[in-house]
Amino acid sequence: MNDNNLRDWYLALTDSDKLIFLALISSDLTIHGREFGLHQPDEQYWRAFKGLNELQHQLSGHIVAIGLGSDRYPDDVLWQILAEKAAACGLGSHLRHSLDRAKSAIVWHKLE
Repeated sequence: MNDNNLRDWYLALTDSDKLIFLALISSDLTIHGREFGLHQPDEQYWRAFKGLNELQHQLSGHIVAIGLGSDRYPDDVLWQILAEKAAACGLGSHLRHSLDRAKSAIVWHKLE
């Protein structure tokens, strides 16, 4: 997740666009969770499951904070938290995939 261009793109978004971007990431991550359910649970499964839950927690909490205009982690700190939590649970490639899909979503063309 060492893509500074993607991070800088996110940081430059308006708060309303950040809401959309974060929701798209969250939605895409659920697809990865479904994939994990196709395999026999083992230690790696539970680590990934807990990691996905933590990523969802961070994303949903940030979405709510932006929407309410309440205190939240600075956006660059959220980015680092997501990267660290994903890496710790072996989900770095899953998070990266979801970030890329969220940035490439057709919705951005409609908002221009």
